Parts: sequence; C-alpha cells; structure tokens
Amino acid sequence: MKLINKYEPIKKITKRIKVFNYGLAILKVISAFLVVVHHNYNRNSTKNKIIVFITLKRLLHVPSFYIMSFSFFAHHLFSLNFKILIKRLVRLLIPYILWPLIFYRLNRYMNIKYKKNFPDSNEDLKLQLLQGNKFMHPLWFQLDLMVITIMFFIMIFIFRKYSMVFFQILFLLIYALEYSRYDFSNYFEKYLKKDKGLFFFFIDSIPFSISGLILGYYNVLYILQKHKIQTFVLSFLLYKLIADYNIFIIINRIAYPGINLNIQSICLIFIFSLFPSYLINNLNVKKFLNIITNFTGGVYYLHVPIHIYFKDYSNDIKKGTFIGMIQEYLICYFICFIGMTIFGKTPLRYMFF
Repeated sequence: MKLINKYEPIKKITKRIKVFNYGLAILKVISAFLVVVHHNYNRNSTKNKIIVFITLKRLLHVPSFYIMSFSFFAHHLFSLNFKILIKRLVRLLIPYILWPLIFYRLNRYMNIKYKKNFPDSNEDLKLQLLQGNKFMHPLWFQLDLMVITIMFFIMIFIFRKYSMVFFQILFLLIYALEYSRYDFSNYFEKYLKKDKGLFFFFIDSIPFSISGLILGYYNVLYILQKHKIQTFVLSFLLYKLIADYNIFIIINRIAYPGINLNIQSICLIFIFSLFPSYLINNLNVKKFLNIITNFTGGVYYLHVPIHIYFKDYSNDIKKGTFIGMIQEYLICYFICFIGMTIFGKTPLRYMFF
C-alpha cells in the first residue's frame, strides 16, 4: 500500500536507519544494564556516589526502549506494511512464548531435583502467557509492545492522514488523566486480578511509544544531526532542569507515570544519537558493538530467572551488589552468545536479541 502524500517525508528514515548509530547502540547497552539494576540491585549495598547516581537513573530504561523502538519502526507503521507488521509480531512473540515454557519446565525440574520452590503450576504458566508478569515478570514489556504495535497500526489504517492528530490528542489525554490522579484501573480489575501495575504499565507505555512515533514520523533524529551543538546543549540543560528540580514528577504511583520520564529519555536519546561514529575506526570495535547491542533483548528476557538460579552460587548476586549485577549481565550475554551461535540462522535467534 502506498504512502499518503502527507507521509512522503517519512521515506527518508529508511536511508537513515541503514546507517548504524553507535551512540544509540551504547544507550541500548546501558539501558539493558539498568533493567538488571532496576529489578535486582540492593541500593543499600553501597555508598559509592557514582553507583548510586547510576541506580537513580534506572527508571529511564523503559521509556528509552519504547521511544527508540517506535522511532525506528515508524516508517513501517505509516506505510501500512502488513508483512513487516507480522514479522515484528512474530519476532516479539517467539521469546514471549518460548522462554516461559522453557523456565516453566526448568522450574519443575529444579523443584523435584533440588527441593526448590519455584513457580511451576499450570496456573503460573497461564498467568505468565496471558499477562507476562508471573515468574518472568519483565515480559509485560513484550506483551505491551505487541499490543501497542497492533493498536497503532489499526489507528493509522482508520485515521489515515489524521492519525498523527489522533496520536497527539491521545498523548495529551493520557498525561491529563495521569496528573488528575483519576484511578480508572478499577474498570479492568476483573482481568487484572487486583494487579493494577499491569494496567499502569500499559497506559504509561503508550505516551512513550507515541513519542517514538513522532520522532520517526518527523525524522527528528536525522534532522538533529545538522544541529549537533545546539541539540546537545539544550538536551543536557533540559535533562538537568527536570532531574534537579523534579519537574512534572508524580509520586506515590507505580509503573512509569509523568511526562518527566518521557522528556528525560528523549533528551538522553538526542544526546547519545549525536555520538561521532567516526571516532570508532577499529573494525573489531565496530563488530563488538554490533554484537553486544544485538543481545540487549536477551538480557531483558533472561535477567530475572538468572538472578533466581544463580543467587545460591554468587554471594554478590544474592546480596544484590553492583558487582552482582555485572555478573548477571555477563551471564545473560554469555547465554545469548551461545544461543546465537547455535540458532543464529533460525527463527529461534529472536530469543536472544
């Protein structure tokens, strides 16, 4: 299906995406590490100011992933390319289904063999596959990513040339509801089984995704390459302003509320996207960055069960120290490397990146 005239400029994105952005690759690696830190790090395990600073920024990993994901996928959505939509959904669905099945069986084996108490009931598996947050709770992100992708595709198909207007109105409406503190999750309580976090995770993810859609639609990352100094200075100052003065912050609410996280994540993406790729001249370094960037998805899928299984064998992992988080991160990368070596030419490769 051809693009409507209004969307023609978005074709420029295709050329930009083919150029590997090392700055965003580094941001993805850092964000993946912050995922591990967010779920498993014990903030009382150290008084190191640098490490404490890193852990305080851990909430930005989810917005960053959503924004980058939809920024790069925007041109496919607006071109209404159904085949690529299916390909994206399959890529997301394979790890979403297979990893829970694998760890469900592994949990049952560990419970029988070593008298553990890991979730291994049919109900546990059912909740994991339906809601994405039982014994592999970070997979809610994967489920929401699929649902939002389908929802955006349908909205673009319905509204066509007015779809960006719709998305901007939806963006403002969600934040208006968030700041009004109206708890509309009660309407979905039967499905959520009193786990309102699932609802808020989904709702909070929509504005992040729309931000990515807007960046991709208007070729923002491509345009900013022509104004690097201004972009860096303004992004840094805006990030610091919001971070230092807690502007737009919403307290006493689970998930990722508030436009402050959205703006800060966009500022980080702008800053990292300006990384001068010409500084990386070594071909081996480029290959290394390509490899470790590809495994960020695998880290996201694996870090929670890795923490559970390895905490009995590593005191640092058990205590949730910073060294323990690095150990978890490296174990996940090692598993992904082995998995890609074995399954790299099959659809199972999607389980590792």
